Amino acid sequence: MWYCTHCKEHVRAMKTVCLWRLPNILVVHLKRFEYRNSFNREKIGVLVDFPLEGLDLGKHAASESPDFVVDVTPAVYDLFGVTNHYGRMGFGHYTAYARRWDESGVEDTWIEFDDENVSPLDTPSNVVSAAAYVLFYKKRDII
Repeated sequence: MWYCTHCKEHVRAMKTVCLWRLPNILVVHLKRFEYRNSFNREKIGVLVDFPLEGLDLGKHAASESPDFVVDVTPAVYDLFGVTNHYGRMGFGHYTAYARRWDESGVEDTWIEFDDENVSPLDTPSNVVSAAAYVLFYKKRDII
């Protein structure tokens, strides 16, 4: 419950976030560790289903207009990299998936990076996993 300073009561409320400016590169850090006490931190292993292409943040782009949303702001992102974490807090193993991109767009081919092993990823759907820790998106250019 949220305390409303206007009516001086605890009421149900919804918190929203609007972005004034959208970056060209969007980095999303997923909360993967939960602080329980000074000696106990647990890894959160829940699968977060995130899009490989077409993440649309348009409805979260704010403006000074009366309706508070800018319809003309390009706000569609394509994923180009993921950092994964396997293990527990304090130790574990990191891997990454990435694909090339330039001014013309993002390539379809994903590459897996695991220490000194670098190889093409046969199944792009493997990029979305419960091990995903940091997501890297590139804003799609409007042509």
